[in-house]
Amino acid sequence: SSQTQATIAALQASGKSIVLHVCGSAVSEYYEGVSAYYASQCFETVITHGTYEHCIAMVHMDSTWSFPKDFSNEAKTGAERLSLPDAMKAIQQMLPAVIVPHMFCLPGMTTYRAIFDALKIPLVGNDAGVMALSTNKAQSRAVVSAGGVPVPDAEILRKGDTPKMQPPFVLKPCNEDNSLGITLFTGQDGQSLQEALETAFKFDTEVLCERYIALGREVRCSVLERTDGSLEFLPCLEYFLSEENPIRASKDKLVTDCRGVPVTVTTGGRKCPADIDDKLREKLERLATRSHQALGCRDYSLYDVRIDPQGEPYFLEACLYCSFAPKSVIVGMAAGKGTEQKEVFETLVNRAIARGQKRGQKRAAEEPQLLGMKASS
Repeated sequence: SSQTQATIAALQASGKSIVLHVCGSAVSEYYEGVSAYYASQCFETVITHGTYEHCIAMVHMDSTWSFPKDFSNEAKTGAERLSLPDAMKAIQQMLPAVIVPHMFCLPGMTTYRAIFDALKIPLVGNDAGVMALSTNKAQSRAVVSAGGVPVPDAEILRKGDTPKMQPPFVLKPCNEDNSLGITLFTGQDGQSLQEALETAFKFDTEVLCERYIALGREVRCSVLERTDGSLEFLPCLEYFLSEENPIRASKDKLVTDCRGVPVTVTTGGRKCPADIDDKLREKLERLATRSHQALGCRDYSLYDVRIDPQGEPYFLEACLYCSFAPKSVIVGMAAGKGTEQKEVFETLVNRAIARGQKRGQKRAAEEPQLLGMKASS
C-alpha cells in the first residue's frame, strides 16, 4: 500500500542501516502488553542516538501486522494492517540489516524468530531452537545439568499425577514466564495441593515440581559474548526476599492494569551490582558460562539463580531475552561495569549485522553444500 511504501522509502532515504524492532503478540493481551512496554522503552531510547534508522513491526491479536512510526496511540491506531505474507513482503522490500526481537509469548520467541532466520535476516540474540529449549523449564534444566550446572531435584507432572517428593516444593508450568502459575507448596496452614496443581495446569500440560531451595539469596547473573567469542560475566542483580515472601511472584515483576495487562515494571527490592564475594562470584560465573555453552546461546544469556544458606548456587531457569530498554536487566548489569545502554545495544546489533554479512559472503563464495543437515556457519 502507499502508506507502507512511504514508510519504507523514508527509512531507506538516509542510507543508514535499518534496525527492525519486532513486538506484540498473537497469543494473549498479557504478552502483547509486556512486549509493547519493553519495545517502546528501547525504541524511544535508541532513536535518539542517530546511529541507525529504526522501524517498528507489530504483531496483533488477529495475527495481522502493522508498521507504526512510533508507539503513540495515534500512530498504532492509524497504521495499516497487513496479512503475514504481505508483511513479510514489505520487510523484504525494506531490507533491514538486523532484527531486534521484543516478543515474549511462545510463538514470538520461537516461530517468528524462525521466520526471520528463513528470510536470512540476522537477529540479535538467540535463535528459535535455543529459545524453544530455554522456554521449557524441564528441558533446559536437564541440558544445563548435563553440562555440570547444579539444579534442584525435580520431577515432571502431567494431569492426574501427584508429586512423589515431600514438601516444600515449587510447582511451575513448564512453558510459562513471569512467574505465572507458580506456587510454593509447603503443605502447611491448610494449603491445598489440588488447588496449587490446578493453578499450574491452567498454563501448561506439563508442570515442573522442583525441590524448594531454602532462602539464602536470589540473584540474576548474565554473560555477554565479546567480539572474539569469549564470555564476559556481568555484575549480578540481587532480589531481596523474605521468609514471608520467599519466592518471586508475578506481582513482583510487572505492574498490571485492572484487567491484568502489564503496563510497567516493578521497582525496589533489588540491588545491582549485588554484593558478591570472590568465592561466590567464581561459582556464579562458572554456572552462567556453563549454562550459556550447554544451551548453545548466542550474543548474551541471563539466568535466575537461587543461593542456599550455605552459599551454594542452583540454576532455576534461563531467561534468554533482552529488550535493551534502559531498565532492562542486562543493560542494568552492564551499567554496573560502567557500560552504557548505547554501547551494549550497538555492540550486539553490529555483531548480528557482521554475522549476516559473513554468512552472505560465504554463500556467495562457496559451492552448494553437499552433505550435512545443518548449514555450515
